[in-house]
Amino acid sequence: MGATAPSSGLEFKVSVDVRRDQQPHHDARIDAHLRVKATGIGPRDQVPAVELAVVIALDVAAARRESAAAALAAALRALPDGISFAVLGGTGASGEPTRCYPLRGRWALADTMEKRRAAFSAGRVAPATDEHPPPGYPAWLAAARALFAERQLPLRHLLLITDGSGHDPADADDADATGTDGGALRAELADCAGAFTADVIAFGADWDPAPLLTVVETLHGAAEHAPDRFGPAVTEALRRQRRVRSPELPVVVAARPAVHAVELTETAPRQQRLAPELRPREPHRIGFPTHQWEPGTRDYLLTLHVDASTDPLGVLLQLATVSVGDTTAPLLTRWLPPGVAVGAGATGDGGGTLQAMNVATQMRTALNRGYAALDPMSREEAEQQFGLAVRLATEIGAGWVLQDVRQVADIVDGPRGLVRVGPTVDRGTVRRGRLHIASGHRLELPEHAAGKPVTCPHCRHLAGPHARFCIACGRSL
Repeated sequence: MGATAPSSGLEFKVSVDVRRDQQPHHDARIDAHLRVKATGIGPRDQVPAVELAVVIALDVAAARRESAAAALAAALRALPDGISFAVLGGTGASGEPTRCYPLRGRWALADTMEKRRAAFSAGRVAPATDEHPPPGYPAWLAAARALFAERQLPLRHLLLITDGSGHDPADADDADATGTDGGALRAELADCAGAFTADVIAFGADWDPAPLLTVVETLHGAAEHAPDRFGPAVTEALRRQRRVRSPELPVVVAARPAVHAVELTETAPRQQRLAPELRPREPHRIGFPTHQWEPGTRDYLLTLHVDASTDPLGVLLQLATVSVGDTTAPLLTRWLPPGVAVGAGATGDGGGTLQAMNVATQMRTALNRGYAALDPMSREEAEQQFGLAVRLATEIGAGWVLQDVRQVADIVDGPRGLVRVGPTVDRGTVRRGRLHIASGHRLELPEHAAGKPVTCPHCRHLAGPHARFCIACGRSL
């Protein structure tokens, strides 16, 4: 367990859970459960509104113009005082998004009068028409990027509110799970990464989730479905944004030279592989940028690939340390001598949460694949994936998975993983479900062992937490 230290308005505790005894190999793989707990420090629960700049982009078809303008007006009236804001809505003659507010200048500062003017001006939103086709998601991102370049505040956030009318079919291909990198959407997202974060609020039922999920995953935001009166969803998104204490913070792994590869995957609250930020002058010190830190707990799978061919046997080694902010925790292992099986004669020697984390990751992956198979309606594949998710969820008691599956299928036998998708499935429900899963669920993993010492009842000598005999008097513990 690492020490506790403050950083960026947060106090961290870092712990690493790993199976202590390992088999040596020239390419040994070590998996560890990394848990980071962040606690807010200071008198405020939220960052001041003056530190937040937000662009609200309303991408709407003509049929929804009136109701969308009313919802936008309600959202603008509820803005917190002091926030910097700009509103984009409609398409100009050039095919680019137009600025709805402020009427002069590029940014407005929210106060009572400014919010009244902005709400009144929401009626200026011009929907996409045949004469002015929708600009597409890359254009909204580019317009927001240009605005944020002039407002360098600590928190810069885009709220893209869409009914799907601005969707270019090519964007779906670029955002497909095949991993293609071409296309305007991915190119624009590469330019936006690091400049601002983004949330997506989708309403109606005509939008494709793939490009929207690509936007929020790349720009470290959240995606959700909302009714046509989306004002409360905007208010909640801004409230959530003000809980962010640190927009970006690296998880730094400092490894011994014998470690030749390091991987880090976030498993909760979201499931995502993190990209390393290599440092040429410090090849054994690898940073993994993480984003949107607020009070709470995050879980990671840390994987090391180690050449143990020259390491001593039977000696406790520190293969790496993991640091978040000013807090550091070690990763300790011991290579077993030849002929000694891993786990022989040992109980509770670390790694106790790895199995639970792996099961939870498999469960969430299967749930994602099941929903993806229903769009476009591959029922057989969906039933297989949902069945696996339900069986794993039943094992670890993840009730939210069962609730999500019941939105689109009947659970015939949970422990056996038997699921039946009905003859008619509402595609809108499927797409809302995909956004819901991507928004992240807490995976309740067991706490790491505290590792407190044991006192011998006979001679009062201290022993290790898993010792079975006292080394001073030799009696059983």
